[in-house]
Amino acid sequence: MPGELLIRWTARFAVACYVARLLYDAAGMTEPSAQRQARWWWTVGCGWFILHVVSAFHFLHEWNHDAAYTYTAKRTAELTGWSSGLGLYINEAFVALWVVDTLLWWRDLSWPNNRSGYWGVQTVFAFLMIQATAVFGPSFWIPIVIMIAGLLAVVRLLTRAGVDASPAASELPTRTGSEKASLKS
Repeated sequence: MPGELLIRWTARFAVACYVARLLYDAAGMTEPSAQRQARWWWTVGCGWFILHVVSAFHFLHEWNHDAAYTYTAKRTAELTGWSSGLGLYINEAFVALWVVDTLLWWRDLSWPNNRSGYWGVQTVFAFLMIQATAVFGPSFWIPIVIMIAGLLAVVRLLTRAGVDASPAASELPTRTGSEKASLKS
């Protein structure tokens, strides 16, 4: 029983940290202090997810990869009718992606803002969290994860609008201090 709770709550904490990190994007918080805070949420979420995977392998599968594959196939078949443990390998790749992305962000604070694959990574994260929730999570989590995916879509649309609008905004003339003072008088 404690193992099941640990598996469940480490997954929930990882998702909560992921959502916290997304909220920084939704709020448009790109200044270095906000990026450092978002990076911490991302890092803590990565840690919780690693603990989730370790807990599942220890308590649920007794460190047996074949047992984990069989369990994944069974759960997938219950939901979709398709018996495949492929999700286990996808989950393992997801761990690697999150770890690498976290390490790269620690190497360069502006990493999420400078890479062209940012939205690809976020889309993979959202898709995998929706899939994992549908297959392994309780049914009441599905609307929560769908809201997270919606938040991600809104952030993407707002970011695109901001990127498209920014060149025009940067071409606006700026006034010097003396020009501003003469306008006030």
